[in-house]
Formats: sequence, structure tokens, C-alpha cells
Amino acid sequence: MWALTSVMLTSQTARLRPLVMSGVRSFTASLMLVAMLVATGGLGQFNEMTALTGVSMVGSGILGQALGDTLYINALGFLGVTRTFPITNSVYPFLTFLLAVLLLGESMTWAVPVGGLLIVAGITWIVLEQRRADALDVTSRVELVRGLTFALGAAAAWSCATVLLRGQQGNLDAVGAACLRIPAASLAVIVTVAMTSNGAPPLRAVTGRSVAIVALAGVLGTGLGSVLFIYAVEHTGAARTAFVTTSAPVFALPMGMLFLSERLTPRVLLGTLVTVLGIWMVLA
Repeated sequence: MWALTSVMLTSQTARLRPLVMSGVRSFTASLMLVAMLVATGGLGQFNEMTALTGVSMVGSGILGQALGDTLYINALGFLGVTRTFPITNSVYPFLTFLLAVLLLGESMTWAVPVGGLLIVAGITWIVLEQRRADALDVTSRVELVRGLTFALGAAAAWSCATVLLRGQQGNLDAVGAACLRIPAASLAVIVTVAMTSNGAPPLRAVTGRSVAIVALAGVLGTGLGSVLFIYAVEHTGAARTAFVTTSAPVFALPMGMLFLSERLTPRVLLGTLVTVLGIWMVLA
């Protein structure tokens, strides 16, 4: 699901600013989540919620969805799906695992550092391929650095948000937690857009189709995807969930080729395979 929404968002990065895209996604997801909460009769759980849980869920949403997703959309514009997805979805689970072990007391085996080395090796291979392809283009090198900065920043924000979610969810179920996280992220993005737009026009003419694509990505990825993610974190733990979600690049890479005409080189493919092997070892 996240792989599909990544391709959908990448197709619109030339038309809409990243903050605007995040705002549309969060807003449509918020509407869907509130409807789900009312339909399932889950309003009563907020009566027993502690202030710490409420603040933590709001903070987790702002950190993960508002900041992390916006950084991720920026990275997509510079690196494309075939490179952004493997990088963020390799760094994110490994960093989440480390934080979960240190802060939440989740267990760690000998395979973790070995798998971690393979993950780093896979990321390095992907980055070196980008560097090799753009070696003669100064502008491309600058964009590479910017793209990597955004991608790594997104991974760090997601990791912190996941650990915060796992540690402070309290009595809230997946829909209840999402109903605090996503609207808070939506509000944060809307306020940021209002403060930073300064009347700046869109990159190109905004069409109803562009808005609809981003809105659908919000419903599928930010809305439904977040509920499923929170449920997984609640029942399987932060680290294991983070690693399992990294299977998304398997779907994102061919989608990027089919729908965005992105080129999948043998080096990028090998780097992705090495990364997936490292993830498997961490989970073993």
C-alpha cells in the first residue's frame, strides 16, 4: 500500500509543493479516520485516556506524518522512488530497532549487527550508483546530497515517532491512536503551509486530477495504512513492525519502472537485494 502511494506521490512532485501534498494527504486521511471512529463506536476510549498518552500520540503524528512524510516527499523529488524507497526503508527499521532496544527494552540477537552491516552496504551501493551516473553533472551531485539529507531525515523522524507510539499508546486502539496522530499532523502541515507560502504559486498548473491522486494517496497510505501500522506496532512491537514494512521496496521498484519510467540499474537492484538480505538476518 505504501509502495503504491509512493508512486502516486512521485507522479505529482512536479505540480504540488511537498507541504501542500502532505496537507492534502493528512486532511483526507483525517476525514476517513474520524468516520471510522464514529462507525466503530470508539469515542468512549478517550474518556479513559491519560494526558501523557494524548500528548504522545499528537507528538508522534507530527513527528512521523508532518515532518517525516514531508521530508520523504522532498526526497522523492530528488532521488525518485527506486532510490528513495530502499534508502529510507533500510535506515528506518535499523534505527527503530536500536531505539526500541535502548528505550523500550526489546531483545537483540547476534544477527542484528551483521544484518545491519548488510543494510548499510546495500544503501551504499544504491548511493554509489547514483553518484556514478551523475559524476559529470554538478547540479545532480547537489541534488543527490539534498535527496539523501531528506531521505535520512525522514527515516529518523519515522523511527522516533514509531518508538514514541509503541511506548505511550496506552488504552487507545489503532483507530483511536490514528485519530489523534493524523489530524494533529494535518493541522501542523496546514499551519506551516499558511506561514511559509507567501503567495507562492504551485510548480505547475494544479489540476483536479493532481489533487485527487494525492487525496487518494492520503486515504490509502496515511489513513488506512496508518491504522494497519499502529495495529502491527501494538501487537508485534516497534522493531519487528519496522522491519516487516521494509518489504514495500519489492513493490515500489517495479511500480516506479512501470508508471514513472524510472530506470532500474543492476547496481540498484543488487543494492536492494543486499538490503533485503540484511533485513532478513535481523529478523531471523
